Amino acid sequence: MQGVKVPAIATHKFLGVMIYQELWWTDHINLALQKGMKWVTQYFRLAKPSRGISAKFMRQFFNSVAVPKVIYVADLFLIPENRNLKGTKYFIGKLGKVQRQASLHITRMMWSAPMDTIDACTDLLHFHLLIEKLTH
Repeated sequence: MQGVKVPAIATHKFLGVMIYQELWWTDHINLALQKGMKWVTQYFRLAKPSRGISAKFMRQFFNSVAVPKVIYVADLFLIPENRNLKGTKYFIGKLGKVQRQASLHITRMMWSAPMDTIDACTDLLHFHLLIEKLTH
């Protein structure tokens, strides 16, 4: 290109997806985790016990805004666990923390409450089941 050198970079953001030159998805998963945690901290402001929005609407808001934001192009970088593949269980667990924080804000439970109880009260799927549903 007329003597102009184009530098090689390790990662590039294309259509909201961080693509690493060796197709590792750790950068994109960290980006999704940052987006999710940023969203949950803002979400907490709406779920205040005294003047907040009801749990029904907070659950609907979580499913319509947070889940698409965190799980954008999940079929590329998240592989559910099955008998033959180990999957990306570690990354699914990290991203599941976003759902845990949102569920705690919806129900206004203590952070030491078991996740099964919180998911039952909020009527949300476990995060790994949500991943399987979305990637299926």
